[in-house]
Amino acid sequence: MAHTSLRAGGAAPGRRPGDPHRAAAPSADSAPLLHVPRHPWESPLLALAVAVTAAVAAAAVHTLWTGTPPLRWAAAALLALPPAAWAVRGLAHARQCAHAVRLSPTQFPDAHRVVREVGAEMGLGAVPDVYVRPGPEPGARVAGHGPRRCVVVSSAAFGDGGRLHDPAALRFLVAHQLGHVRAGHTSPWWRLGTAAAWVVPGLGSSLARAMEYTADDHAHAHCPEGAHAVRLMAAGRHLYPQVSPGELAERARTDRGLFVFLYTLLSPRPALTRRMAALHDRSRPGRLLL
Repeated sequence: MAHTSLRAGGAAPGRRPGDPHRAAAPSADSAPLLHVPRHPWESPLLALAVAVTAAVAAAAVHTLWTGTPPLRWAAAALLALPPAAWAVRGLAHARQCAHAVRLSPTQFPDAHRVVREVGAEMGLGAVPDVYVRPGPEPGARVAGHGPRRCVVVSSAAFGDGGRLHDPAALRFLVAHQLGHVRAGHTSPWWRLGTAAAWVVPGLGSSLARAMEYTADDHAHAHCPEGAHAVRLMAAGRHLYPQVSPGELAERARTDRGLFVFLYTLLSPRPALTRRMAALHDRSRPGRLLL
C-alpha cells in the first residue's frame, strides 16, 4: 500500500498541511513526542455540540424552576439522564472486565508490549489496561468509566500459541484507540459536554466521525505500516491481502447517492472507503460529508 510516513530523517514529501510532526527536538533522555493535529472540523463541531448541550441544560433547569408540573417532570427526567448514563456505563465496564482476560508481561506479552510501547510514544502518563475478548475478526476498541480506561482486543488478533496474527495491523488499531485517549475523546467531561449533540440530526454523528479521523491520524503517525488494518476490517484476515488500497480508496469518490449521503450524515463512524482514502492520500483530511 502506498502511504506517506514519517521517518527519523525528516518530514515525508507530500504531507498534508498540519500532518503529524515532532513537537520537540530529540534528546538523549527520551524520544520526542509526535504532535498530531485534530481533524479540521473537530474543534468547530465540538464547540457547537457544547453550546447545544449548554442550551438544553439551561432550558431544562429553567423549566424545572418555572414550568408546570408535567413540564417539570419532563425536565427532571432529562436532567437525570447523565447520571443514569454514568451508572449504566459503570455497570457495562465492570461486566466487561469481569468476563475478559487482562494482558500482562506474562500473559500475551507481545500484545502487551505493543500497547505499552504505543502508549509511551504518545506520552500517556497512565497507559490503559488491555483485555482480550472473543471476536470473529481482528479489532480493538477503547472503553472505560470515569477516570479508568481500557483497550479491548479481539481474540482473532492472535494466532496459534497466542502469537499476534498481524503485529503491524494490531499496532495501528491500538494506536487508533489510544489516539482517542490522547485527544481527550474518552474524558467524562467530553461526554458530558457533548451529550445533547445527538438531539440535533447530524451534529453528534459528524463530531464522532471527525474524532475517528483524528484517531486515524494518531495511528498513522505512530504506525503507518499498519494502515492496511482498514483493509483487514473491510475484508477479513483471510481476504484482505487481495484488496487493493487504491480501489478501496477510490470508492470514497465514486460512491454517491441520496442514501449514501444520509448514511454518511447519520453514522458515527466514517465508511471504511473514506478512512482508506484519508490514509491513502495524505494531502487532504478525511471527508465528513461530500
